[in-house]
Amino acid sequence: MKPNLLPQVIQDFIVAANKPDPKAYADCFSEDALVFDEGKEWAGKAAISKWSAEHHFAANITLEPIKDKQDEEETIVVFKVDRDFDKTGLPDPLYLDFYFEISKHKIKQLAIRLSDHIRNEGEQQ
Repeated sequence: MKPNLLPQVIQDFIVAANKPDPKAYADCFSEDALVFDEGKEWAGKAAISKWSAEHHFAANITLEPIKDKQDEEETIVVFKVDRDFDKTGLPDPLYLDFYFEISKHKIKQLAIRLSDHIRNEGEQQ
């Protein structure tokens, strides 16, 4: 997959996630953005900054985009999630679907789910 074909804010999100750069990561979201992850909701940029600090940056996660699907309302990116976090009970390799809704060049909504786009397909690049 060619990440440079993704919307710029998603490209910036990936770079900030992997650098790591928590401020640049949070700046990818609108002030009133929503994140849905692990059955919980985080509303607003301050809550999203707290979520990302606890669930992404503290876990030392890296995101490798594997495949994407774009339509008028959302962009779905399948990421291979890796690094040195506790993977007990998780599939190996771990693939997560990130459902991005973008408005005015910012992430308005992000939902993260265990991927069903890779199942039985193996890793695709």
